[in-house]
Amino acid sequence: MSSDILRTSALRTGYNGNVVAALPDLAVAAGDRLVFSGPNGSGKTTVLKTLAGLIAPVAGSMTAPVAGPGGAVYVHPSPFLFAGSGLHNVLLGAHSDRDEAARALEALGAGAFSHSDVRTLSSGQRQRIALARALAARPRVLLVDEPETGLDAAGLEAWTRIMQDRRDIAIIIATHRDVPGATRYVLGG
Repeated sequence: MSSDILRTSALRTGYNGNVVAALPDLAVAAGDRLVFSGPNGSGKTTVLKTLAGLIAPVAGSMTAPVAGPGGAVYVHPSPFLFAGSGLHNVLLGAHSDRDEAARALEALGAGAFSHSDVRTLSSGQRQRIALARALAARPRVLLVDEPETGLDAAGLEAWTRIMQDRRDIAIIIATHRDVPGATRYVLGG
């Protein structure tokens, strides 16, 4: 049995039958780091949403874990947070497991503002809460669109640590930045 948690073959992503991006064949295992980069409109977000199982491929095949705990979790570049505190949002990802939520908040350095109403948080703090919520869901594959959006130095440091240390999950991101140690795929160019 293969240790791959996500595989693609001749995968084409897009909408309404129109191909936006073509992917190389992928075999993704726990600990892998993949980066999709390219100009705006090259299909980075579409690729992530397809790999997360949120939109169907236009062509090709894919085997991937289902969304949710033990599966795939997608984080939007402008993530939606539910009304209430940051902790409330992370507990939703953790399925009310307070220990899991605390670990995720600590990993992102978000404990200091986790009891604040999310409407009062900066965009970087909101991003850290969204990333903590995603980690708290215990995914096998974490797909993050522009993870550095709005992050301050402490947030970038926390995210970099997660990218380096969390070898139990595959992390696939769309970004314009170079990510040391990641396999990079350039779309649309």
